[in-house]
Amino acid sequence: MEKISYSIKVSEEGRPTTLDTRQEFKPLVEKYEKRNIWNSCILIFKNLRSKLLDHLLLGGEHTKKVSPGFSTPTEWDAEVETEEKREIVLTDPRLGMFSLFAYHVTRGYKNQELKKSNKVFCSHIFSLFFALPILIFISQWMLYIGLIAHEINAFDGDFCPNKSSVENKLIIAATGIIYFVRSFFIWDNLTSRIGLKKMNRVDNIPAIIDTFQEFLFSLIVYGANLWIVFVEDDIQNMILNSLAMEFLMQLDNEFQEMYFNYLPGAAEDIYDNIYVSYKENRALLEDKYRESKCFKCFSYSIWVPYKILVLTTFLFPGVCLFMAIAGPICK
Repeated sequence: MEKISYSIKVSEEGRPTTLDTRQEFKPLVEKYEKRNIWNSCILIFKNLRSKLLDHLLLGGEHTKKVSPGFSTPTEWDAEVETEEKREIVLTDPRLGMFSLFAYHVTRGYKNQELKKSNKVFCSHIFSLFFALPILIFISQWMLYIGLIAHEINAFDGDFCPNKSSVENKLIIAATGIIYFVRSFFIWDNLTSRIGLKKMNRVDNIPAIIDTFQEFLFSLIVYGANLWIVFVEDDIQNMILNSLAMEFLMQLDNEFQEMYFNYLPGAAEDIYDNIYVSYKENRALLEDKYRESKCFKCFSYSIWVPYKILVLTTFLFPGVCLFMAIAGPICK
């Protein structure tokens, strides 16, 4: 391996003063910097490839080393405290509104957690009676469709009028930049929230719908916000409609958080009695494929939409950057 040498200037008292790279080694330093940038780009595309080849729910990419020099992956086997169980359940994208309702239908209806706490919580009881989690899901999409339909009907069809004020151009540019920054964290969500910890069982349709909803809805809300800011002329409407979209995106997560705040024992019950390890989940999924042709057909039918979702998430930073540049020019 090539070595880089450095010379240290020493004062008359024998103390080092400055660290000076020898002139002849500067090309070598630049070479190593370029190599590091190239290696980082390779890691990015390896990450994309692993997600495209991975199963929608299992997180099999985490069972393999990303690249030489990375830590060897190990399955989660540590003892988990009650608060940690609640946090794992809350951040698991496989457990959303449909899976939470399924929990009520299969276990929650027994009211065991209410009996343990000696309290009655209406959010628990009526989540079963009136399907509150499903109502949240429906309301999210109704509000989203309503807002988008309003903006489409109000749009005059001119994609590049270039007549807006400087203030409006600044807002579309700033929004594009903010979402450009945020878009990288949307991609990281696919990595961080699907790992080798205990997870919700994936041998059921609610888990598939919840996972798809979790990642898809965030993406289309950000895209809708970029569109709203571009087509709106009134600054106040730009901000209020964007905030409304952000509110929609958090509705299901806020419902879960409030629910488990009042009844944390339910999260512990889900973790202990429903969640399984990666190996168990894989075995359960294979068994389900053999037992149910309906489930297998449904699972395979979303294979292509899932790959499209992954590619769209990967390319979304480019869309945001384009809007940050082209938006102010055309608005």
